[in-house]
Amino acid sequence: MSWLHDILNQSPEVALFLSLAIGYAIGQIQFGKFQLGGVAGSLLTAVVISQVGVHIDNGVKSILFALFIYAVGFESGPQFFRSLGLQSIREIVMAAVLALSGLATVVILARLFGLDKGLAAGIAAGGLTQSAIIGTAGAAIAKLGLPLDEVQRLQGNVAVGYAVTYIFGSFGAIIVCVNILSWFTGRSIATMR
Repeated sequence: MSWLHDILNQSPEVALFLSLAIGYAIGQIQFGKFQLGGVAGSLLTAVVISQVGVHIDNGVKSILFALFIYAVGFESGPQFFRSLGLQSIREIVMAAVLALSGLATVVILARLFGLDKGLAAGIAAGGLTQSAIIGTAGAAIAKLGLPLDEVQRLQGNVAVGYAVTYIFGSFGAIIVCVNILSWFTGRSIATMR
C-alpha cells in the first residue's frame, strides 16, 4: 500500500482523475431504479482514495471548487430567475424553513455527539446539498489560528462529512419536494415551474 501512497503523493492529479473516472463509472451502475450519478459516485470514490493520504494543494482545491460553483450557477441561474414571482412566495418560505431546520439539526447533533467543527460543517454542506459551505468553512477554519496540521485535519473532515451526507441530502430534498412541498403549496410538483 505504501507504493500507492508514494505514487499518489508524487502526482496528486492522478488521484483526482482516478476519483473522477472511477466515480463516474460507479455512478452509472443501476441498483434497481436507483443510480448514484457521476457527482455522488465521484465524491464517494474521492473519500476512499483520500484514505491513502493524498494531499492536494489548496490552490487547486480552490480553483476546482470555484469551477464547480460556476457550473452549478451557470446551469441553474436562468431557471431560478425565470421562476420568481408572487406565486413562488410559499416555495421561498419553505426553502427558508428547510435551511433553518437543517442548520438547527446539524448544530444540535454536533453538540450531542461531540463532532468537531470541520465534520459538522461538512455534514451541513452535504445534508443540505449546499456546496458553498465547503469553501466558507475551509476559509473560516484557516482563520482560527490553529496549528497547520489541525487546520488540515479539520478541512479534510469538511470534505468527508460532505461526501458522506450528500447522497442522504439529495434523497431528503427529493422527498420534501415530492411529498411535503406539494402539500404545503397546494400545487403538484409537475405544475411548479
